[in-house]
Formats: sequence, structure tokens, C-alpha cells
Amino acid sequence: MMKKNYLLLISLLLLGRFSASAQAYVTGDITAFPMLSANHDSTQCASFSTEMYNFTIANSFLGDQLIIKDQNTGFVMTSATNTTGANPWMITLMPMSMPPVVPDFAITAGMAVFGGTPMKFICGSDTITNVFSFLQLPVTNPCQYGNVSGRVYIDNNADCAYNTGDVPLVSVPAAAAINFTSGSGSQYGYSNASGQYTMQLQQSWMTNYTVSIPSNYQFIFPATTCSPASYSFTSLPQTNVDFSLQCSSQIDVQSAAMAPPSVRPGIAFLLHPYVSNTGCDTATGVLTLIKDPNTVYNAALSTNPATYVNGDTLKWNFVNLTNLSTGAYWNSFMAGVHLTPNTTVNIGDTLCFTITSTVLSNDVNAANNQYSICIPVVNAYDPNVKEVSPKGLGVNGQIPTTTNHLDYTIHFQNTGTAPAINVSVIDTLDADLDASSLRILGASHSMNAQWLSSNVVKFNFNNIMLSDSITNEPKSHGQVRFSINLKPGLAVGTQLTNKASIYFDTNPAIVTNTAINTLALLSSVSPLNTLQGVMLYPNPASDRFSIDIPNDASSISMTTVSGQVLRKQVVNRGIHTLSIQDLASGIYFVQVNSGNQQVVKKLIKE
Repeated sequence: MMKKNYLLLISLLLLGRFSASAQAYVTGDITAFPMLSANHDSTQCASFSTEMYNFTIANSFLGDQLIIKDQNTGFVMTSATNTTGANPWMITLMPMSMPPVVPDFAITAGMAVFGGTPMKFICGSDTITNVFSFLQLPVTNPCQYGNVSGRVYIDNNADCAYNTGDVPLVSVPAAAAINFTSGSGSQYGYSNASGQYTMQLQQSWMTNYTVSIPSNYQFIFPATTCSPASYSFTSLPQTNVDFSLQCSSQIDVQSAAMAPPSVRPGIAFLLHPYVSNTGCDTATGVLTLIKDPNTVYNAALSTNPATYVNGDTLKWNFVNLTNLSTGAYWNSFMAGVHLTPNTTVNIGDTLCFTITSTVLSNDVNAANNQYSICIPVVNAYDPNVKEVSPKGLGVNGQIPTTTNHLDYTIHFQNTGTAPAINVSVIDTLDADLDASSLRILGASHSMNAQWLSSNVVKFNFNNIMLSDSITNEPKSHGQVRFSINLKPGLAVGTQLTNKASIYFDTNPAIVTNTAINTLALLSSVSPLNTLQGVMLYPNPASDRFSIDIPNDASSISMTTVSGQVLRKQVVNRGIHTLSIQDLASGIYFVQVNSGNQQVVKKLIKE
């Protein structure tokens, strides 16, 4: 029968360190002697434990195994193999059954408590059960903490108080930027369904701190006397740190589109043109899509089919679009346009689309009411991709030092054999990006975002039920877009890298490519080497073709496959028609240049 010697702790308290030795556990050939210790680190405001067991295995042999398991779950915590044939075999293992760290805010009655799950030690036919690791470390001078709490809401009656008729805002990240006697830190608290948030801050060595919500809210809700852009404090706790937001009369209607990173000939895909309004006042108007003539529109398979179709022009009416309609910050009208590229398109071609929305009289930025996107035609490709705009020049993505923000798009596709119930995307932001400036530009499906830490954002697509690519390829895609500012004062040569991890249900992470930008001295040079938004149609053409150019002071040149220049002229923005009646049937190239941007289109003359 197994002999059990239960752990007897003998405690020493010396300079904030606690060590415990105990009588050994012995069963058969196994002798296990615990060596447990813990110490408090006042600079890190936490206590740290070390859990080790010294084992002696009698009658051991080459290949003998020692295993430590969680007694409740059977999970193997650690194991070792006798690789030398030593007899007796002596080894030290660290099972990590008790928490290695207890932060000061978790201290109870002056004690940092380390309590372990029951373990069992197994070697051959011998097993020791009911092994418990337990320590209590007295902490005489723990770091102090205090709460900051408040509410984020729309103060409709402008009385600086939350009452009837006011609208709570959900999932708004309130951020505290903390300055200590040496160094700094940050903490976040997210508003709940009542608009309330709470943050627990460390006040030891704290000199001051500020509390704010994302700066992009200031466009809709300018700072007021009862809701400043930020609050500054030097002490804790603080209550009623409210953001009583009051609407401005400004609106900013903006158009954009979400699309797969590439398409294939004859394979359908979904393009998502959308219009959003970052303002309290409502906006009503028309969203227009001019699609590439080399695509076929299928209204029956589209989401929100167009209300007006004339050739390549599709239109939708949007009514009373406002960010307040959902009680959240980002709201839009979106359509899912089912398109199939013609089989005549070739690898290397691009399909280009233009999206516009009505410009209203009180729209503060009419420039973002038009958006152009070109999608490359490829063969095989990785559907889980990270894109950045501006892409920049060369393999290192060189961009001017004057660049103030980057736009990222994360594409994902379910290439499994069943729908994905939940999809999550985790993005660790580069240290040279300003996490507080992150602004969501769009998402293909209903989504909420959360901060996992000060520079790690998680996009949650819960209950997305994303179709698999075999059942419905066009509806197997999804994406999320966001914009983020660069930190000021970055040096030439600074490299900004970003990649994302995509999780489909409980499957392992799929890691995207790394999007790279490098700050460079590119005076008067556009960071994009590809001119966007140029459309050429019809293609193939018999006697003439038209080309739609979005930029002023552009040049058009037409060459043969051997490089002979046939046409060349300078044009302004707009649609231009060129005759090709005098040309023989075959393949030609049309190049459009504007500054340091260019695009080359292949034209087929019938």
C-alpha cells in the first residue's frame, strides 16, 4: 500500500522572500522532495513563485520515464526520460501547478496566495497522488491601486447629466495614460450596455494621468465644458469621469469598398461598396458603383441588390444615415455585389471600380465621397492576406516621411469544409504606430473590436457563419479595414511592419503575410507606383475604345507588344475615346502616366 507523507510547510520571511521546505513524498521507487519559494518585487508590483521538485528514482534504467499530471484533468504538466541509464536517477522538474505570479491588486489580507492544483507523480508502476503545492507570502508594502470610473453617453438635452432621452455608447475604449516617477504606462476600460466603464490603476509612483476616449469621436462630439477632450488627475480614486457627448451639426459622408485582394477569371466574387456618415445629423442620398465592364453582375445572388442598373452603372438609395442609429460609432449602408470576371480577362489584368456618394451641402469633406479600387487578376493565391495603403515603393514599401497614417486591410477566407461559426482577427500593432488613433474604416460582416493590450487589437466576428469556399466561394470571404496614425518624429529608415493572426473557430491561427513600409526621403514622389481608378472599355474592342482617367495632367501612350509607340497624348481627367480602326487585330498596351504613378492596360483589337 502506498505510503503518503503530506507536505509540511516551514516558513521563513527574509527580505521579502519566502521559502518552504518539506518532508519528502515516498512511494515505491519514487522519492519527491518539494522546494517552494516566492518573493515580492515592489518595482513590478507583484509576487513571483518558484515551484520545484527534486526526484530520486531507485532501480532506474535507460529510457525510464517520470511524468507529472494534473490529477483532475489528466493533463501532462511535464515529463522527463532517463537518457543516461543512471541508477539511481536524480532529476529536478518544475510542474507549474500553482500560479507563478500574483499581482499586488490580488493580495488578500496582506498575503499573496499561491495555491496549486492537485498533482500525481508517475514512474512505471509507482504513483504518488494528492500532491498539493501551497504558499502564502506576507507582503508588507504592496503597491496601491485605485479605480477610475465614468460613463460615455450622448447628452441629448445638453445638461451634462445622464438622464431620460440620453443614449449610452457601448464598447467605447476609455484610455488612461499614466506617468510614473520613472516611465509610463496605459490602461483601458470599455463601456458596457449602460455606457459605464471602470479602470483599475496603479497609484504607487504615479505622478499624474489623463483619461480620454479615441480622438475620432471629437469630430462628431466636439469637446465641451462638461465633456473635455481629456481629463487630468493626480490622485485616485476618481468617479463620474463622464464623457457627456453632445452632437455637432457636421457630417462627413464618405464612400469606399471592400473587395478580395485578387480575383480569378470566371470565378465569382463579392464587392462591398458602402457609404458611411461620421456625424450625428442624418444623411440621405445615392450610392453609385461603376463596375469594370469585364465583370457580370448577378442581382439575384447579391445582398441589397441595386435599385437602378444601366449598363455598368449600379445605384442604391440610402436614407437617414447617422452614427446614432445603432448607438455605436461606425455605421454604414453596404451592398454585397455579386460579380463574375469574364473568361477573357488574363492574369496580370486589373478590374477597376469607382464608388461615389451624393455630396450634401453640410458635408465637410467632399473629397472622400469618391473612391476607386483596382483588383488584380491572378491564378492561385493565398486568401488570407494583409494589405497596406499606401503600399509604397519597392520591396520595403518606401513612403515619404510626411506620411501621417496607414490604412490596413485584413482579408480572410474559409477554405474548410463547413461554415465558420466565429472568426477572430488579432493584430499586434507596430510600436511606431499610435494605437490610440486607430479608426475602423469598414468590415464585411457584423463585428466588434476590443483591445487585448495597449497595442494588440482583436476584431471579433461572432456568429458570422462564414460559408466554406466549396459550398459558396463568393460568400466565403471576409475582411476588416482600419486606419492608424504614425507616431510623430520618426526617423528616416524607420520600418513599420504589420501582420495578423486569423482564427476560424477553434482551429490554430493562420498568420498573414507581413505588410512593410519604410520611411524614406521621397521628395515630391508619390508613395504609390500604381495609378488607381483607370478604366478601359470595351475590351476586346473593334474600332474604338474609351479610357476613364481620374487624374489631371496625365499622358496616354499606346504601344505594340514589341514596344513601338503608336499613340501618345496629354489629357486631363475624364473619359477619352481613341480610334483604333487603322490598327491590325492583335494585342496592344495602353499606358497612363500621372506624375510618378502609372498603370498599364492590355487592349485586344478584334
